[in-house]
Amino acid sequence: VWTSGDKTVEMSAGANAFSTTAPGEYTFKAYLYSNGDKWSENEIVINASAVEGQKSYIQKVIGEQFTSVGCVNCPSLSYQIKNVQAQMPGVLIPLSFHMDYNMSDPMSTEATEKFYKAYGMSGLPFFNLNMRKRDGGVNREAIKAAIEDELEFYPATCGVAIETAYDKSTRELVVTSKITSNVAARHKYHIFLVEDNIEYSQQGTTGRYIHNNVVRKMFAQDITGLNMNKKNPFTPGVEVTAENKTTLDKSWNADNMRVVVAALTTSDGGVTFTCNNANVCAVGESVGYLIK
Repeated sequence: VWTSGDKTVEMSAGANAFSTTAPGEYTFKAYLYSNGDKWSENEIVINASAVEGQKSYIQKVIGEQFTSVGCVNCPSLSYQIKNVQAQMPGVLIPLSFHMDYNMSDPMSTEATEKFYKAYGMSGLPFFNLNMRKRDGGVNREAIKAAIEDELEFYPATCGVAIETAYDKSTRELVVTSKITSNVAARHKYHIFLVEDNIEYSQQGTTGRYIHNNVVRKMFAQDITGLNMNKKNPFTPGVEVTAENKTTLDKSWNADNMRVVVAALTTSDGGVTFTCNNANVCAVGESVGYLIK
């Protein structure tokens, strides 16, 4: 087992690899049993030190909500997400992926289908965190617990800043994504355009219903994101930028739209990528690095 603070993690018998990006003290214990009796034990303590000059970035977590206007139980998840945001302000960035489910959903996108298939899901509602392929729960306490687990076991090692420029006459949007990493790791990135305050009917509700955090566009062609720094590892402390352009659909209300940039990392040699940190700003505005 290994322990850090009040957390204890069971490790499998045999050889185990451990790495961390979070400075702190980690205690490892191994036990030898025979016929149910403990014969011996051994313990080592590892102190992980912060890299000199390392910045401590405020961490934001991407929450992937899979939903549909044809899903009767989906409004309940939206309500729980609002509660979590109120109780944990500034932490969760929800992305609402709409899909056709029991009926056609005008907010469905190809991005939803790609994530849905990759996660092997079957049914709605579904909530996932940081593209890590795990069920983040669909009630407030389960979501909060999953976020707290994410913050403790997968701390941010990079920061994200965003600059956007929007031309109202042409509806062209230019997004400059900026990432600075504390570690020499390879990073990719995602850009999502989300829209709030969309009025449309919803199964399971009556009267006026407002959809928020609706993903209108994913810039990448697949869920692993866009390449950055020519696929090379980042130099710690050195900012890397990338510029992307798109034209907003005429049916989208730019005044209600936000740009979400997620910095991705890989722990399996580039097969899969998960979100390490993220940031968000309104279309036409910018946001700098969030440093503790």
